[in-house]
Amino acid sequence: MEALRAIADMADITFVRQKQTLGLGHAVWCTRRIVGDEPFAVLLGDDLMRSRTPVIGQLIDAAERYGAAAVGVQAVSKEDICKYCSLDVTHREGNVYDVHGMVEKPRPEEILSNFAILGRYVLTPRIFEILESLPAGHGGEIQLTDGLNALCRVEPMVAVDFEGERHDTGSLEGYFRAMLHFSAEHPRLAPVLDKFLQERGKK
Repeated sequence: MEALRAIADMADITFVRQKQTLGLGHAVWCTRRIVGDEPFAVLLGDDLMRSRTPVIGQLIDAAERYGAAAVGVQAVSKEDICKYCSLDVTHREGNVYDVHGMVEKPRPEEILSNFAILGRYVLTPRIFEILESLPAGHGGEIQLTDGLNALCRVEPMVAVDFEGERHDTGSLEGYFRAMLHFSAEHPRLAPVLDKFLQERGKK
């Protein structure tokens, strides 16, 4: 109970219901009245991150340093990039890249790089006016990637090759792997997992 109350005291939570399933871009657009005219962060709930410095904190630092929108990226395999988006980038310094464009779920001939955005963004309110008039894209949905592709052409955007591990819990297999990973490092759950595996191995 104390742990739950501590979480509840961290922030004031406001909910906005996406009344139509029109894609991630539409979901972000639905928050425009709450966000107002301020930079804001987008964190996708099915991407769990583990890092020394919170990934969203790494993006906020970059956004403030360069006066730009920032997206969290990591390199993925050529096979997997077609499941995400592919970014057109040039190296700026360290783990930071300037973003010039992107394509959602690219065909092999459309791949721009093996950098993909993985569930973390710091955006400017200009994205709302872009999403307002954005036509449906891949899958007939309002794609946030399409909005970001337009945004990076009218104002600066950087990609941060963030430090940390990313766990995709958007599938049953990914969720299971993430639970195993975190359980193996939890002081109370690790012994339970070890015992289960030992007993399972004897069968």
